Amino acid sequence: MRKSRKHRITIGLLISDFRTAHNIISEAKRRGIEVLSVSSLAELPLTAKVIITSKKEDPKLPIPALFVEELPSCKALLDRAYEIAFGKDCPKFVTVSIDPGEKRTGCAFFAEDMLLRTSTYSDRDRLFEDIEEFFNAHKSCKKYIIIGKGAGDLSHALEKDLCDRFLGAGQVEVMTVSENSSNRKNVFIPAHPSDESAALMLFIKVRGKLVLSGR
Repeated sequence: MRKSRKHRITIGLLISDFRTAHNIISEAKRRGIEVLSVSSLAELPLTAKVIITSKKEDPKLPIPALFVEELPSCKALLDRAYEIAFGKDCPKFVTVSIDPGEKRTGCAFFAEDMLLRTSTYSDRDRLFEDIEEFFNAHKSCKKYIIIGKGAGDLSHALEKDLCDRFLGAGQVEVMTVSENSSNRKNVFIPAHPSDESAALMLFIKVRGKLVLSGR
């Protein structure tokens, strides 16, 4: 899995709506992504690889653009912006890796082998909503859901619910992964809460298989 390179790119932001701009910048800060809000295209630095804007701004754009009207949330906008900035305009596959827990569930979202974000959930409905939104933003990709087996009956129940919810959505495969012998030694894991780190490790265990099957 690639090491974090978030500090090496800049995402431009040209939006006059303050609330929307604030929400995008707040989500970017949570991920450690640099978003530069500008009032005109002339202010964009050369390091900006993609810009988030609105059709209302009617900009003539020198770089790839994402429009807030075309994606459902700040999370989806930043996912796609990050992918485009690193040359993954059309990822072959995306993955949601889940480490279930009785109180908290760690989750990691990937485009191919690139980590987009991590989250911790205490509400299953919100987890399912985020997965659905993530998959809807990647309709043409193969989609994988990885579930850690370590939580026993809880893992099995989550697998059943996810299959019921997503297997009919097309191009979605759900797989379970043993958490035995998971070892973080000599593996780069960015600083994340333990539940999210466990979700990252599940992906690392099966990434070779995903890369081969996602081609």
